[in-house]
Amino acid sequence: MSQQTRTNIQAIADQVGVSKATVSRALRNLPGHKSETKARIIAAAKALGYEAHPIMSAVMSSVRFKRSSLISPVLAEIHCQPRDYDREGNPASLRRSIHEQAAKLGYRVDEFNWHEPGMSPHRIMGIIRARGIRAVIFEHFMEREVDLSGLDLSGLAMVAIGGAVLYPKLHRIEVNHYGNLIKVIRILQARGYRRFGVIIPRIFERSSDFKRSAALHSDDLNIPREDLIPMFQREREGDLGDLARWLKRYKPDCVLGVGKEIPSQLEALDHAFPERIGYAHLGWHSSYVNIAGMNPKWNAAGRVAVNLVVDQLTRNENGVPADPFWILVEGEWIDGGSVRPAMAAEALAR
Repeated sequence: MSQQTRTNIQAIADQVGVSKATVSRALRNLPGHKSETKARIIAAAKALGYEAHPIMSAVMSSVRFKRSSLISPVLAEIHCQPRDYDREGNPASLRRSIHEQAAKLGYRVDEFNWHEPGMSPHRIMGIIRARGIRAVIFEHFMEREVDLSGLDLSGLAMVAIGGAVLYPKLHRIEVNHYGNLIKVIRILQARGYRRFGVIIPRIFERSSDFKRSAALHSDDLNIPREDLIPMFQREREGDLGDLARWLKRYKPDCVLGVGKEIPSQLEALDHAFPERIGYAHLGWHSSYVNIAGMNPKWNAAGRVAVNLVVDQLTRNENGVPADPFWILVEGEWIDGGSVRPAMAAEALAR
C-alpha cells in the first residue's frame, strides 16, 4: 500500500488532534479555525505526504455547494449591456437558453445588472459571494475592452459571452461574426449578387472587435476592389438621410445588416426587396418573418456558457484560468423571401 493511500484526512486529524471536518476546511482554505491550527494542519499534511484526490475533491465540493445554496445550486448571470439596451430578439433568446440549460443541470440563475443605478462591480461581486454563488456568467459587455483586474475573482468559476476582450482573460464564448459574414456572402454570391453593403451599428462592431469589417476585406472573400463597399457603421439607427446617401453613393445590390428597422427603412426609400435590392439580416431571429439571414445562434452560446461554468465547478476549477478557452459558435443560414431564391439565381446565371 502506497504512502498516498495510507495518508488520509483522518491521519492528519489524529496527528494534529483536531476533527476531520477541521482538517478538510483548512486544506480547502475555508474560514472557521485559527491561523495557528491551519498552519499545523498544513505542516502535518506535507510531512505525511498527503495529496487530495482531484475527482473526489471536485465531487464533494459540488455536494457542499448544493447544500449551502438557498434552494438549488445557483449561477450568477450578469447583464453587462447599458441599461437602455434592446433586450428583445436574440438577447432574450440568450437569456432564456441560459435559464433552460441551467435548470436541466439542476441549477437556477440569479440575474444582476452591471450598470444598475446605485450598484458597482465591487458591490455586485460582494452580493454574489454573500449568497454563496460560485459560478458567474458575464453576459455581453458592449465595450471593446474591459478591465476586471480590480475585482476579486478568486474562487469563482467564470465565463464571458461576447466579443469584448477582458483583462484578465477569462474563458470566452462568442458567435462567429467573422465566419458568419463570409458564409452569408458566399451563399449570396452564388445567387448572383456582387456588391454587398453591410450596415452595422457602431457599438456592435466595436464590441465584436471589428470582426465583420475584417471578414469583408479578407482574402477569404477576395471581393474585387470596384465592388468593395465601405461598411456603414451607424451611429443613429433611425436616420434615413444617412442611409439614403450611402445607398445612392455606393449602389449595393444586396444589403446585409444588423438592426430590426432596416427592412422598413429600405422600403421607405423605394428599395423594395428582392425586386430592387436583396436583404439579409446578420442577426436573424425567428421574429423576422420571410426575411433571409444568418441565425447567429446566441441561444447555443448560452447553453455552452452554462455547460462550461458547471464543468469548472465539477472539476473544482476556479479563478482566472491559466489557459483561457475561446469558443466560437457557428451560425445557420436561414432562407427567406428578401433575397433571390437559389433556383432563380441559377436561371439568371444561364
